[in-house]
Amino acid sequence: MFTKWILFLHVLSAITFFLAHGASAATAFRIRKETDFERIRAMLDLSASTFMAMLVSFLVMGLSGLALPFMVKLWDKWWVWISIVLMVGVVVWMAMFNEKGFKHLRRLVGLPYMIGGKEFPAELPASTEEVAAHLKKISLHTLVIVGYVIPTIVLWLMVFKPF
Repeated sequence: MFTKWILFLHVLSAITFFLAHGASAATAFRIRKETDFERIRAMLDLSASTFMAMLVSFLVMGLSGLALPFMVKLWDKWWVWISIVLMVGVVVWMAMFNEKGFKHLRRLVGLPYMIGGKEFPAELPASTEEVAAHLKKISLHTLVIVGYVIPTIVLWLMVFKPF
């Protein structure tokens, strides 16, 4: 019965994570078309406002996902290890993407920002051209592959347990 509760917690935290992360995903797609700095700032602030819920739910999802294979003796299955490696890769890539993409964009539009875990105060905004050039560098194709396709593969591995 305890295993079912951990599984329930794992699925619930995954739902919560993707719900909280929706603001950031929507921002990533919409912000590239925006030119008004006030609207860009508002979208970046909305995205940042869900960070704590996203972080906590991801940690719960990750910890419960690591506990479950111990509880049901699945550590000898390849799909478990592949899932872990893929999700660690997604987390590392997303952190680097956010550091280079949206944290830098916060600085460019005159918002407080963090780089390498260190907080910095708002600076004077950059030029419209510089912001537009930075927005063009943000690769949505890669974001979709890493943020949607790879977690879909992990879900497939968890449901179908192919090997």
